[in-house]
Amino acid sequence: MPTFRHRFTGKCAAGDQFSYQWYAGSVRTIDAAHAAAITWNQALWDGATAGNGLKDHVTADVSMLDVVTAEINIADGRQLQRRETAQVIPGVQAGSALPADCALVVSLRTSLPQASGRGRFYLPQPGAANCTTVGRVSADMQNDLVAALTAAWTGYDTGVDKPVLYSPTFRLTRPILTFNVGDLFDTQRRRENKVTELRVGANIP
Repeated sequence: MPTFRHRFTGKCAAGDQFSYQWYAGSVRTIDAAHAAAITWNQALWDGATAGNGLKDHVTADVSMLDVVTAEINIADGRQLQRRETAQVIPGVQAGSALPADCALVVSLRTSLPQASGRGRFYLPQPGAANCTTVGRVSADMQNDLVAALTAAWTGYDTGVDKPVLYSPTFRLTRPILTFNVGDLFDTQRRRENKVTELRVGANIP
């Protein structure tokens, strides 16, 4: 059974890039798997219902740009085939974006109760409106993303095409059984690598 890596990349508000990815064990051809990944990502950004997708929780300066699918050789992690398609989906939430290194994590769980049985990917910076008064992720955003991801994976999973966790250490895959979204923001510092910092200073009086 082929193993595919689906990678989704886009633009952060200040101009740097974000990306997130996950793997699938599938009987699809790479072209069919790539088309399914594009549909999956559209469902995530659009939401399970209108107005409740990822795009509704990020500002207009944050945007999806493209989707890349690669067939992976499990034995060494190398790409066997690759497809790439532009997919531009800008955010629509009003207001300001949080810093680019603020990210919401989607945690992935297999049946193995160890570190090698867990995975994650980092969604792009949300809008500031998604913060509670104490700096946590709003329950509205949590619930919307869980619903959107459930709808997206329901559409992707045909019964024989399923999300998996790939271990580059053990060179094997494990089916992903559950996922969750927490209410604390995580950080991805590399998403500000290309942003020039402007400093304001003064002489010591």
